[in-house]
Amino acid sequence: MKIKKIMFLFFAVLPLVVSLIALVFLPEKIPAHYGANFTVDRYGSKFEILILPVATLLISLIFLFPGIFMRDELNKKIILNIGLALILVFNALYYCILYVQCNNLKNLNSDVFNFERILLLIFGVFFIFVGNLMPMSRRNSFVGLRTTWSMTNDTVWKKCQIFGGISMIVTGVICFVTAFVFPNVFLMIGLLLGVAVIDTIYTYFAAKKYSCYEK
Repeated sequence: MKIKKIMFLFFAVLPLVVSLIALVFLPEKIPAHYGANFTVDRYGSKFEILILPVATLLISLIFLFPGIFMRDELNKKIILNIGLALILVFNALYYCILYVQCNNLKNLNSDVFNFERILLLIFGVFFIFVGNLMPMSRRNSFVGLRTTWSMTNDTVWKKCQIFGGISMIVTGVICFVTAFVFPNVFLMIGLLLGVAVIDTIYTYFAAKKYSCYEK
């Protein structure tokens, strides 16, 4: 676990270090925003490359704090693993964006570079990873499929995490496959919204069915 914490901190800080080095070589104006068609629609200051690294660092702190107060060692490990996976996702996205800005790409979905495909592959792997961890978590207020209903008791919690884990894995597999067949990030967003609704409905029925168990 100590090694994972070191990796966590390393990858949390790395994008910021790389950004500070990249500032020396980048032009004053870089592609700063892309429209819905993934073509550049605004150029901005090169210092805008610091936004994602700073956000990565702040998000890393969110996943470190629960470990300080949480007593359940299993949940602490799960939170650290999910946090590390998320930080790696942010690292991958950051280097893709840096590549785009260094090469002044005007279209994110060219034959050479397809950003939507990359997004689907990265998040597909992430969803599969998180889905495998969810059923192992114990009832807590930080990670997992958490609703008022799923927190009813430990039995309901377990049933909901298994269901949520499977739905997350299925989502990841669909994202991964569609990355090669039909890379479309809006498909992923719609899929996530649909899964969120289905999972929430399931927690309600699980609570109704297993609420007789002792809390």
